[in-house]
Amino acid sequence: MTSRMLELRGITRVFGTSTATQALRGVDLDVDDGEFVALTGPSGGGKSTTLNIIGLLDTASGGEYRVRGRDVSTLTGAERARMRSDWFGFIFQGFHLLDRRPVLDSVELGLVYRGVGRSERRRRAGVALERVGLGNRAHSLAGSLSGGERQRVAIARALTTGAPVLIADEPTGNLDSANARQVVDALTEVHSAGTTVILVTHDADVAAVADRRVHLRDGRVEDGADGTPTSSASATAAIGCPPGRPSKVKLRDLLRDAGASISSRVGRTSGLAAAVAVAVALAVATGGISLSARAQVADTFDAHTSRDVTATWSADDESALTAQQRNPTAIATKLGEMNGVEAVGIVGSYGQATISPSPVAPDFNTNAYTMTEGAQVAGRQRITWMPRHDHTLADHDAVIGRGLAAQLELGPLAGGPQVRVDGTQVRVVGILEESPRMPELLSAVLLAPAASRWLGYRGMDTAWLLTHVGAAQVVSHQVAKSINPYQPETVAVQAPVDPSTVRAEVEGEVQATLLILTAVALLAAIVGLANAMLLSVMERRYEFGLRSALGARPAHIAGLVLVESGAVGFLGGLAGLALGLAATLAVTIARHWSPVFDLRLAPLAVVGGIMVGALGGLIAAFRAARIEPSDALRQ
Repeated sequence: MTSRMLELRGITRVFGTSTATQALRGVDLDVDDGEFVALTGPSGGGKSTTLNIIGLLDTASGGEYRVRGRDVSTLTGAERARMRSDWFGFIFQGFHLLDRRPVLDSVELGLVYRGVGRSERRRRAGVALERVGLGNRAHSLAGSLSGGERQRVAIARALTTGAPVLIADEPTGNLDSANARQVVDALTEVHSAGTTVILVTHDADVAAVADRRVHLRDGRVEDGADGTPTSSASATAAIGCPPGRPSKVKLRDLLRDAGASISSRVGRTSGLAAAVAVAVALAVATGGISLSARAQVADTFDAHTSRDVTATWSADDESALTAQQRNPTAIATKLGEMNGVEAVGIVGSYGQATISPSPVAPDFNTNAYTMTEGAQVAGRQRITWMPRHDHTLADHDAVIGRGLAAQLELGPLAGGPQVRVDGTQVRVVGILEESPRMPELLSAVLLAPAASRWLGYRGMDTAWLLTHVGAAQVVSHQVAKSINPYQPETVAVQAPVDPSTVRAEVEGEVQATLLILTAVALLAAIVGLANAMLLSVMERRYEFGLRSALGARPAHIAGLVLVESGAVGFLGGLAGLALGLAATLAVTIARHWSPVFDLRLAPLAVVGGIMVGALGGLIAAFRAARIEPSDALRQ
């Protein structure tokens, strides 16, 4: 009984649409089991196009093509990949090896896409390399081989799968005569073992070893279309069935393949991982610095603004009060007895006064104030006192603001300088250096409350209260009634905004800024990674075309690219986590903060890196999956 393995009837192939080019014009061709067929003819005659259609690397525009009686025109992409994996091995003029990886990786690649275990793949690949005389180069980098050796590796790759049909496109085109002879001998040996061989060649000597020569010109078969059917029993027995399952890849093999791929491109992998690391590091630093800043903001508010309460009233509004109730010292004492109050100071304004450093010196106009004993603490004032002074103002003592002291050209405090205020002699016992709650005091004279007897009109009184942490709001609601229980509405009270609200606003602004920077960095990393992965896909289009020819489905190709991208993201995530922690520590140490870090950010950083990598690889994966093997492998 005879069998037609391959049957082509009226095959046409048209490229392009607007300016269509007809490469094949009704090709009829039969190939039987165990034949050695050489396709010859001038360049542009349709040889390689016919070979691509036979190997299911390309699809005919018209006609009928059957493999062992099955019409392939209705096959889906996945079905075509499975049939390629079952039936065809390929040898290309351009070799298409994994140049940065060991030779074994290139030879076993076809079996990866048949789900064959690693040990069995390695065994079969080693046997195939021994058959072509390259057993000693199994662990050498494929890129280090000579042209003849590379082509023999390609033959070993085809042998490893045990496919019934071996398709060779110009296998000796780039080789010298000696290497070409070795390749032809290898093909002859493969054919002798029962494999059907179909090759394209321009070399008459190579074509002469074939059982049949088919001559194509202008997209038509001119000679040799029909062969003599031969028995396939011996061939089938010799080559057996390909191991494994067609167009199938195991997850662990996919992961191992992706790992080998990225490790073979250290420079590119490092650059891509660095882009991810920067984005992840900024995200980690954002979290760490935000948490640390939150604690620092809380401490700052507790120590300063959130503890200050200020009350202001006019002397004219004290008519209902007794003299004792109007006394600033008595009011300060009463306010100091309130719960939550740590310190109280009252400053009374007496308008303008004249001041002179000596009876013969000209007078200066300045503002005069009185202040109670606790004003220095409550107002967070800094005063330089006379040596060995008890830091309190007696009846005829004065503290001069540093701006006014410079105008008066006072001598050193140790000498006990004296000035005249509205004609009354007073001793200067201190210089006011800082007054954050009332800066205008730096150009004024401050006297004891008893000076109210000889000062002029008393205007506004101001009470400074320094409260305990968290007590400012409660104290602010009681101050007015404590000062003037009859007319509390005449007392203006200034209390800080609820510290939790201000703290949240400050934290929110800081965090929003850092999040914006993080988002920009993440977006830049994704865009940069996507661009780099796209460039990598274009650089490796021959490799992806080869994988497709060997049985990989589009999903396998896309999965490989995504796993590689995710692995790059994983490496970048780990590096970014370390960089982010280092940045957090550096900032907090420089600012003298206590570093705060949420341990939950650690796994999130790594997962985030993987997500950035996967997102960056999506477009590249889609592009790689759409690569047509016939286009990618065309020289």
